[in-house]
Amino acid sequence: MNKSTLYHSAVTTCLMMLAGCNLLATSAPPAQVNTASSCPLPEVEHPDLAPLPVQSLPEDVIAISGQGGLCNARSYKVTRDFTIWRAWNSTYKGSKFGKWWSLEKPLGPVAHYRAALNICPKYSPLDMLVRCTLKAGSQVVIGPGQSAQCSDYFTYPQSDTNQLYLADAGQVTMNCATFYGEFSWREATSHEATAEKQN
Repeated sequence: MNKSTLYHSAVTTCLMMLAGCNLLATSAPPAQVNTASSCPLPEVEHPDLAPLPVQSLPEDVIAISGQGGLCNARSYKVTRDFTIWRAWNSTYKGSKFGKWWSLEKPLGPVAHYRAALNICPKYSPLDMLVRCTLKAGSQVVIGPGQSAQCSDYFTYPQSDTNQLYLADAGQVTMNCATFYGEFSWREATSHEATAEKQN
């Protein structure tokens, strides 16, 4: 075998190796940044929200079981100003404009609201409420709540209620009004009293 033949053979071998490396690189699956979703994603039917064509979620939004956060989520663009709500903790200065908000005004028993939004008592006493206008053009993340282990003997299961995540609520809200929580009691029905005894 002459030098010319050896040269062409070596070049051919190198090209085949490079082609093989390129094939391996392009066939590898893309890295997953977010934790895998663990629940169905309800469709959000809101006149002032539009799903983003390219979905991108912050890393800390979808959490594993027992850690709170969301179990699945989708990103949206706000097409028109609308009202959102947040129950918060007056003992923590940064709580008023935290990341987790509600599309609906909190009503009814506080315990039901905690369960619907997976808010452990240790997270917040929920003694304050803020109502804000969410600005048009903002980008938000919405999805149902992940289960939250509040203690060794108490865990909120996954919720069907959608929560709204704002990365920087102070920048994307306006016209905010603050409300104080007050005691309001009603007599429990016989069914409610029985359920409490069973728990």
